[in-house]
Amino acid sequence: MKFRGILFTILSAVIFGVTPALASLTYGLGNNSLSMTFYRNLFAIPFLFLILKYKKIPLKIERGELKNIFILSLIGVAITTALLYSSYTYIGIGAATTLHFMYPIFVAMACKFIFKEKLGKGKILSLILAFIGVALFMDTKSSGNISGALMALISGGTYAFYILWLDKKDLVKINPYKLSFYIVTFSSFEMFVGNIFGSYIEVNLPLKAYILMMICSILASIVGIVSFQIGVSIIGSTSAAIFSLFEPITSVISGILLFNESLNINKLIGCLIIFVAITYLAIESKTRKDTVILDNQTI
Repeated sequence: MKFRGILFTILSAVIFGVTPALASLTYGLGNNSLSMTFYRNLFAIPFLFLILKYKKIPLKIERGELKNIFILSLIGVAITTALLYSSYTYIGIGAATTLHFMYPIFVAMACKFIFKEKLGKGKILSLILAFIGVALFMDTKSSGNISGALMALISGGTYAFYILWLDKKDLVKINPYKLSFYIVTFSSFEMFVGNIFGSYIEVNLPLKAYILMMICSILASIVGIVSFQIGVSIIGSTSAAIFSLFEPITSVISGILLFNESLNINKLIGCLIIFVAITYLAIESKTRKDTVILDNQTI
């Protein structure tokens, strides 16, 4: 069962690692990061609505759940994406990615000190290795802007909030398609309201830009979000945060394939260390599960 959760989490990480590269292709066509965030959520609404109707999943939801989803979409989706994408304007993508991917540390610290959970030596070691691996992605030549660095770092904090709020408020118990429908609906509304003050949504874009945004929407706002929710519901928030570290690896591969970016020795070593950390966590989790099964059989 846990292996299924790991696969769904890795799938979401791969999708979230690829879609920013696809989204960046629209910027050269007149789009911008905040406009992209709005369309990515907006275009997913009709698809998710049709899925809910096809599967005969009722849209009815409790008032308390609706409130928690609104908060989740505002802080965990709209603000996170706005901060992270905006940070790219000030610092390099490598530096921004490094600071954003502090979120597994934030999740682990919150679980330990706020929710009083035991992390275990395996998770702690995996977190340390993952931190070292992500640090190797740092672009030291372009990390000097304090505003951009703070945006990227805070985006890691707000994404950690997304993971924890999803888990601790039991939102993972809601049907993932229904939850995704409300998340993208609220996020679109929140981004639209923000546009009243910022005027960042672009309308006069070529057809190619809209096609790319549609692809990003289906991948990220439907497949990615749903897969991540399923993953968190099975393996928990801390493990999901660690396995999400496949995202920077995917981002590096996407950059090489789509933009002919170079792969330096630091990024290569970083990828290997992250892969080792994730593999160790997967093996450690499976070993612990097998031990529990054997103990139960002995009893």
